Amino acid sequence: MSKEVRLCSPTERECVLCGRKDAWDSEICNWEIAIENGEKKTGEKFCMHEWDITGTHKSIIEIV
Repeated sequence: MSKEVRLCSPTERECVLCGRKDAWDSEICNWEIAIENGEKKTGEKFCMHEWDITGTHKSIIEIV
């Protein structure tokens, strides 16, 4: 018997090194630079972004 897994993808992320923030745009299916108080949160130009993946995000919603 095969099982189906429903996933919940993250909708935002932040680089722990430079502070860049991205938000998921579901219309274009891609990450976009977040805007806060009218300012793009681009971070550092040459950063090798390390995203704030901490294990607290529960990506599996259910297994049926």
